[in-house]
Amino acid sequence: MPDKEPDTIDKGEPGGQAGLPRQKRKKPRIVESAEYLFARLGVWLVEHLPPRAACWMAKSIGSLAYLLMRKRRRIAIRNIMRAGVANTPKEARGIARASMQSIALTVVESFIFPRLANQSEHLVMEVPESARAAIEASKCGFICFSGHFGNWEVGARAMSSLRPVTGIARPMNNRRVQELMDRKKMRADFETIDKHTERPMDLVRALKRNRALAILSDQHARGDSAAVVDFFGRPAKTYTTPVVMQQLTGAPILFSYALRIGFMRYCVRFSEPLFYKVSRQNKAADIQAATQDLSKRLEEVIRQYPEQYLWAHRRWKYAERLEARSTV
Repeated sequence: MPDKEPDTIDKGEPGGQAGLPRQKRKKPRIVESAEYLFARLGVWLVEHLPPRAACWMAKSIGSLAYLLMRKRRRIAIRNIMRAGVANTPKEARGIARASMQSIALTVVESFIFPRLANQSEHLVMEVPESARAAIEASKCGFICFSGHFGNWEVGARAMSSLRPVTGIARPMNNRRVQELMDRKKMRADFETIDKHTERPMDLVRALKRNRALAILSDQHARGDSAAVVDFFGRPAKTYTTPVVMQQLTGAPILFSYALRIGFMRYCVRFSEPLFYKVSRQNKAADIQAATQDLSKRLEEVIRQYPEQYLWAHRRWKYAERLEARSTV
């Protein structure tokens, strides 16, 4: 899900000033109350409608969001065109609309899936034997690298069949909506660490407890430790957390994603175990190269199924700022 803006501007980005506070815009109470009531209504409908009707409702909401959320629509279309996954603006608009429908489906499906009688009939798990062997041999769990693609919530539930899952997530901007989501417990054996307060040792401890550490590392990263990688032909600042955690614990990294292949049906795919060599002499360069490899794996999947990716996020803020500075 789109990242919440941090409290300070990253001094390592073009145009940033160290320590300059960002102004938080507090929502009016009436807006927060309206969001909560809307969320409660949505949850009630999902719980009482037949699954097909609930998914139809989700796609309709996604289509409505495409029409009403002009800023996000423009961001999505621009990202799609510049990524080269669409040849014409018309094709880009179609992918952007499908992308917003996919996001709405992800939320609704995540409420429906736990209620399905035979969940195994709705999941196809593709886990290489080498990956299973690495998970079994590891005393520090494993690290799952993924992105906002397909249904990552169902992917987390499927992953919990291999190991209990710890994820890095941000709390919602609306506390009451967050509490509502927590009560409904969309995920199975899944605990979360607040991405804005987590410390490296929190993640290390999760791995030391032999858990799976799930990281969605496809959004704009802030801070000097972020790596600049090529993502769809443009520079993008990316979190290096998966690679850093591997160096600290020795846990294998698995690239994974949950592809939607039909009505309430998913193919959850895992890569072979990935181990990256990071030398002391070339630490920064080696971490950047490993992060680039992970990003390229995600890019290849997105190019095959662009309609299932979250395009409305400003993934290329770093590139945009470089371009803006070059025109001054």
